[in-house]
Amino acid sequence: MASVLVVDDEKKITLLLEGELSDVGHDVQVANDGDEAIRLVRAKPYDVVVTDLRLGATDGLAVLRAAKEADPDVVVLMMTAYATVSSAVAAMKEGAADYLEKPVNFEKLALVMDRGLERRRLSDENRRLRERVGSGDVGAAGMVRGRSEAMKRVMALVEKVAPSEASVLLRGESGTGKEVVARALHEMSARADRSLVAVNCAALSETLLESELFGHEKGAFTDATARKLGWFEVANGGTILLDEIGEMNASTQAKLLRVLEDHRFHRLGGSEIIQADVRVVAATNRNLEAAIRDGHFREDLFYRLNVFPIDLPPLRERMEDLGELVAHFFERCDYRGPGLDPKARASLEGYDWPGNLRELRNVVERAVILAGSGPVTLAEIHIPERRRAEPGAAPDETTLSQTEERMIREALERAGGNKSKAARLLGITRRALYGRLEKYGMDASED
Repeated sequence: MASVLVVDDEKKITLLLEGELSDVGHDVQVANDGDEAIRLVRAKPYDVVVTDLRLGATDGLAVLRAAKEADPDVVVLMMTAYATVSSAVAAMKEGAADYLEKPVNFEKLALVMDRGLERRRLSDENRRLRERVGSGDVGAAGMVRGRSEAMKRVMALVEKVAPSEASVLLRGESGTGKEVVARALHEMSARADRSLVAVNCAALSETLLESELFGHEKGAFTDATARKLGWFEVANGGTILLDEIGEMNASTQAKLLRVLEDHRFHRLGGSEIIQADVRVVAATNRNLEAAIRDGHFREDLFYRLNVFPIDLPPLRERMEDLGELVAHFFERCDYRGPGLDPKARASLEGYDWPGNLRELRNVVERAVILAGSGPVTLAEIHIPERRRAEPGAAPDETTLSQTEERMIREALERAGGNKSKAARLLGITRRALYGRLEKYGMDASED
């Protein structure tokens, strides 16, 4: 839900938009002239301002400026029945997120609002991450530096490559913190004040992935009812993380290669050439060299992405960092209790963590819920009784599957059977969750 201010000197339009936006859950206020709108934006913050351009003495551009002064990240959408190139350019230069012609198509309004709100969310998130950067154990993007030699090597590489424009390929097992490292790279770069966009390449179909990355024009395919900006446009001037790059299909690989080589692309169904000033960070838990030999991954794309590879160690190879990681997850859970008792700590240290940091985070979160304000004891630690693997040994695939299935069942139980909520708890998409439910013979029906 977003807080929205609708501004138009025609009351029937404000009433119509108020009803439509309220029906989908937004908190909506209206104003029927520019002066009233300016008073409102100065009195309270709004996520979105939808304003007519022509309002009389105080026009929509004045409302736009006042809204931006009150909150630079507010999403402002301009409406007008007098669509001209000059007015569109003026509005966009002043910071409007998009431009809508009257009569307003509500589906398009909803689309551009969602896109603008996503940009706002990313901006807020990046600002919070920058505020967390310090000289302590937790550095850029909440990355736990730790004491292990393995993480010291990773941090040294991150600090060297972050200020450059080089493409980075993050490699490591699932759950080792590749997205956190990508955020640290972004936060330590000259692009830190622009957007970081993360895209899971495994969670989207071929057509949908191309549309998400490059956008589409109205009519490009059956459900394309309006123009949509792709993530490369949204991330312009910033960074894009292509997670699980090894799952990208051949067609999209070819288009991505052209973007990396030419720094430009066009939307699906369109002919306009769009410049792409975007730094690419890719991440994978697959052996891409083997995928190249099998014909599943382009060798030329691999070399474009693998300019600066960084290998992330699994948790079993950085156990010296376990205490700091647990303390970090305690802080994220807002845990105020006395901490781990000795037997609970020994249990965590004796486990080989096949699910890596993601599994540790889930175990700590569950333990905090059970412990409340008391100490975290062995009773609150829920992990299989297994010895730690030898350093450098890969986890057994059967055990990994068992761990994954257990984590999914626990997430579903905590979510009361709600699959969307369970996916959020696991940090994966709904589509990915449904795939795993089918894999383990569990109920994969839609909520």
